[in-house]
Amino acid sequence: ALAQERDDAPLALAPEPPSDQPIANQLREALELPYLTDDERRALRVFHGLWTREDLDDPRDRARAALIAGVWDDPALLDDRAEPEDRAEAMLRRGDLEEALETLAGRPSIRARRIRAATLESLGRFDDADAAVEPVVSDLLRNRYDDAADIVEGVRALMIRARLREQPARDFHRMRDLLTQARDRMDRLHWPALRAEAELLYDKDNRREAGEASAQLLTLNPNSADALALLGRLSVDAFDFERTRRIAERLDEIARDFTADDDAFSARAAIIRALAWLRQNDPDLAEEEIAPVLTRYPRMRDALAVRAAVQALQHDEPALESALRAFDELSPGSPLALYTAGRALSEARQYAHAAALLERAIKRQPNWPAPHIELGLLELQSGRDLRARDALRTANRLDPFNERTRHSLRLIEELLTYDTVESEHFIVRYRPGVDAVMAREMLEPLEAIHEIVADAIDFTPDRKTIIELMPDHQWFAVRITGMPAIHTIAAATGPVIAMEVPKVGPRHTGEYDWVRVLRHEYVHTVTLARTNNRIPHWFTEAAAVHLEGAPRSFDAARLLARAVRNDDLFDMRAINIAFVRPERPTDRAQAYAQGQWMYEFMIENWGERAPLDLMDRYAEGMREPEAIPDVLQITRDDFHRLFIVWAREQAAAWGMLPDPPTDDLITLARLDTDEGRKEAAEVLAQEGRRLAHLAAGLVAGPPVGLAPRPPTGEIVDALAESHPDHPGVLELKVQAELQRRGGAPDASMIELLETYAAARPVDPTPHRHLARLHLDADDPARAIPHLEFLDAREERSSAYAIELARRYAAIEDFANAHAKAERATQIAPFSAANREFAARVALVRRDFETAERHIAALAALEPDRPQHQRQLDRVRELRAAQPQG
Repeated sequence: ALAQERDDAPLALAPEPPSDQPIANQLREALELPYLTDDERRALRVFHGLWTREDLDDPRDRARAALIAGVWDDPALLDDRAEPEDRAEAMLRRGDLEEALETLAGRPSIRARRIRAATLESLGRFDDADAAVEPVVSDLLRNRYDDAADIVEGVRALMIRARLREQPARDFHRMRDLLTQARDRMDRLHWPALRAEAELLYDKDNRREAGEASAQLLTLNPNSADALALLGRLSVDAFDFERTRRIAERLDEIARDFTADDDAFSARAAIIRALAWLRQNDPDLAEEEIAPVLTRYPRMRDALAVRAAVQALQHDEPALESALRAFDELSPGSPLALYTAGRALSEARQYAHAAALLERAIKRQPNWPAPHIELGLLELQSGRDLRARDALRTANRLDPFNERTRHSLRLIEELLTYDTVESEHFIVRYRPGVDAVMAREMLEPLEAIHEIVADAIDFTPDRKTIIELMPDHQWFAVRITGMPAIHTIAAATGPVIAMEVPKVGPRHTGEYDWVRVLRHEYVHTVTLARTNNRIPHWFTEAAAVHLEGAPRSFDAARLLARAVRNDDLFDMRAINIAFVRPERPTDRAQAYAQGQWMYEFMIENWGERAPLDLMDRYAEGMREPEAIPDVLQITRDDFHRLFIVWAREQAAAWGMLPDPPTDDLITLARLDTDEGRKEAAEVLAQEGRRLAHLAAGLVAGPPVGLAPRPPTGEIVDALAESHPDHPGVLELKVQAELQRRGGAPDASMIELLETYAAARPVDPTPHRHLARLHLDADDPARAIPHLEFLDAREERSSAYAIELARRYAAIEDFANAHAKAERATQIAPFSAANREFAARVALVRRDFETAERHIAALAALEPDRPQHQRQLDRVRELRAAQPQG
């Protein structure tokens, strides 16, 4: 599903800075200029976030520093001795908007007018905001400013006007040029120019350059809360929640250092964490983050908008409307809360409700591109193409420089040119041309998928599912994320499943078992529909993997066995986090595999209806902590404890938890050798010296032990004699025998390989060797069971399927030969060789309809070979002459 797959689409971001961010060389040189007075040097330190405690004695300096650190309620910002613009800026950030306007009354500075316009915009007084900003913009565009600070403030005013006026964002390049002028020609150390540039680029969804500008800013001001907050937003957008956590911690650290209060926290950090939890569809944790912000700043508009999003994701309609009314009491006419809640619902695939909120936001401020963009992307994901096109065209007219809009509009206009084929439950659309070869063959397998999934989930969606066959990897990425970068091959957004065409080449990710992949994605479509898109992340993935119809891979079995062995299985909360915030490289893979395992455990112990009853609870809006006890009559913690016991038994049955452990056997065997005893004695001596150091109060290293080491051939042979059925020992024996033969097995190893295959039934290794041995022997049909084992687990190649087709044909089992040839052409639908073999099998079976289909495909794939057309004509003659019925 979209939200599940987006984390496979990392966005290019500059890395978040550590707390000891190095400052730029030119800044260091400026601070050391010998002719600076003490006051000038202090002002420079404050401006660049490098203050000392003594630098902040004056309320004016402390107020400036508090703004940089994001401490908007610092006493200095409430002190009349601070600059009115600084106090008004803090009021704007806190949400004390009327007070900000009063503070700025009569202030003529460019910054004061920009703050006034931003305040009026936040209040929803758009005409007043436009009037306030116009003189600043007019002077800016007439080149009347010759100071870097004034130019930057003028550009920020121009950004406000771009949101207010119904006109293309024609000033984008001018804004970038002006910011470059301020930074490169006037003052290379003026970091606010980089802040404005980063904000401008983020607004255009140019995330890479926005991240680069923010990171560069931090070399000129390492304590800039604004720069860190923008990097935090970028990390949330990219589903990089570990980075989000580190950035939020850095923001909190800055707030604590500035206030000298260990309990201080950054409101910006809390909002970023809340947005991260919303992105992970966990509104309860988001609410925990946002509550203290609103206690501290009860009128802060950003925090109030996030609270509305929390209520939306909690599916509490009265509470949501109450939150929206509370927001409107402070800022009548502002679309911010509606937009924030609508966007959160869109990301949670609550498309109808999200669209309604976004349309309300648009009605309030039709010239703001953001809700148009989000609405267009929402409609695109929900399969309503014409609505998507209209919204994206409007967004592109308002802001032609937004990258997601531009890519997505190109996509929808491309999709509207596609051809379609249709069946009872599916619509397949594809780019005209050779992709029609695959598209026309998809309907029959798709209907078979529907029958399996609808029966298992006991539900049929109320509309046909659209399957979009994207012509290459880049188009697929744009389809799913709005940007041309993603690392997966298929994704479901609910009623739409997009998939990359399985081709080999520079613009493709290769061939794959698309039937298995679509079965997985269609489970998402059905479970999302059955639960009103409210199913927990791990649960929809568990159902999807469970119903793929393929055996568990050896990689998954190893991951799960290792987790059992190390007491490292995820509980129900941790497994959700592992999908979107993996702490280790293997976390997501383990989450997929363990989710399926938990689903199997649930069915085995509570029956086939248990997962379906849970889905019904989720559809009603019940969350997992309440739904599990309601259906299973045990808590989530009890479920986890019982699952651990069951999982250990399962892993042992796979031969993945041998008793005693293989390493223990190797260690004991080594201790039976002179070399091993000598090494053990030295280890004991070292440990004795270490303990003596500890007893004397001296520093000592970590405990020492007998390090694991690959066993010698002699040790393996001895273990094989004493433990002939031990899976780990059998694995070592296979490896040793292969090494003795230069890596290639011979017939003398068949019994050993078969014994190992029985002891560890999840490992494909012995089956690969046995298949090769039998194929090279006098009776290649004996390879068939091993090829079947391998083919059932193969996702990326048709090699096993086509070899099985040949083996079955050789023994004149043409029914199985046909089935495997069809599988080969599904995995590699554009392979001429597979098509030719499938056509030959069909002709032998006198299945002229299938033969015609494959030869017609060959004619489309190789139009320069006239023999295909001749064969096609002949097959059609045979089919016409074939008796009907």
